[in-house]
Amino acid sequence: MFRNLCDYTNDPIEALFVRLAEDSSQDKIDLGIGVFRDDSGKVPVMQAVRRAEQQLFARDLPKSYLSPLGNQDYCRDVERLVLGEDHPVLREQRVISAQTPGAGSALRAAAELVHSLVENSVVWVSEPVWGHQLEFFDKAGMAIRTYRYYDQSSSTLDFDGMLDDLGLMMPDDLLLLHGCCHNPTGQDLTIEQWHKLADKIIETGAVPFVDVAYQGFGEGIDEDVAGLRLLAEKVPQLLLTVSSSKSFGIYRERAGLLSVIVSPDAVDAESVRRKLRDTVRQLYFMAPDHGAAVVHEILSTPELEKLWRQELDGVRQHVADMRRLLRQTIESANPGFDASFFETQHGMFSCLPISADEQLLIEQHFHIYMLPNARVNVAAMSGNQSARLAEAFAFIRSERGTEVQQAFA
Repeated sequence: MFRNLCDYTNDPIEALFVRLAEDSSQDKIDLGIGVFRDDSGKVPVMQAVRRAEQQLFARDLPKSYLSPLGNQDYCRDVERLVLGEDHPVLREQRVISAQTPGAGSALRAAAELVHSLVENSVVWVSEPVWGHQLEFFDKAGMAIRTYRYYDQSSSTLDFDGMLDDLGLMMPDDLLLLHGCCHNPTGQDLTIEQWHKLADKIIETGAVPFVDVAYQGFGEGIDEDVAGLRLLAEKVPQLLLTVSSSKSFGIYRERAGLLSVIVSPDAVDAESVRRKLRDTVRQLYFMAPDHGAAVVHEILSTPELEKLWRQELDGVRQHVADMRRLLRQTIESANPGFDASFFETQHGMFSCLPISADEQLLIEQHFHIYMLPNARVNVAAMSGNQSARLAEAFAFIRSERGTEVQQAFA
């Protein structure tokens, strides 16, 4: 059975873990996996989460099965958190949701759902995109096409190219979008661009699929989802997935949401609910409840929600501070280089404007580890590490200069 597994390779994250473990350098820096680290380098647990867990434990709750649609209290809380308390689609009861084992399972379930309904639906993804997302659609049998989004060499958004490419979308195609803090680039759309994108979606008949994984890491809890809220109000239907991993710091608890926002003239919403229920039931039966229960406890307890918002504000401020420091150190070590994109981009990640080979050189010479596209996890960086990265980038730029001089010698 297993003889066909020869030459099976690790995925990028697992391969990074292996290289980190094999590196004996005391100065190695892990800027890869998407977690927030405090100044001491630890991944902290929010006090709001700890207190919520204590309250849940004190109530001695049962651990019996839930419906495949999962914790519906969590679903309603997250719907309001992301869409806003008084969003039209909530007032009109056009949202059907399932609690999922993180956002990855939500993406996979959505792909399965769409492919079972419209077999020739194509999913459009940004270039670049976080590669793991592609696997969910590929395994569901969906065709994948890319649209221009970000020019890594110049660290700029290519919005005109994006709209040109998306003009080729067909009715019922899926358009995968990152609601905020784009992974891997950190480059987000402006509200004006969200307006233009909504018009393009309506023109083509495509269905937007918005992934929200970093709410609160960019400009603010509500500010980060302003584009999504606008889009959900303008387009007739939308798919939404939300991860609670980063915003609540419960990475290993795997709490996520998949929502289907149906058009006002859609078929009976109960039929959509049953289809969604059966889709997730056939994939994994039901999601684990602990993380969802913790989030519900926080968002339904005013003092805990206040504490959580304060803690998330602190995380966001730390990320902003690291972005500002990284810009300063890179520009100081690289005279004439404009690193302002680190400050204008949002969330955990940004990409260094270097090639894959140059990224490997940084790893070999400086023991600095990043994931594909030279994705830097700014949220995992401490102050003294920014100088090391700036030094590494200066080394790469000097190597480029040497190569150019040799080419024209």
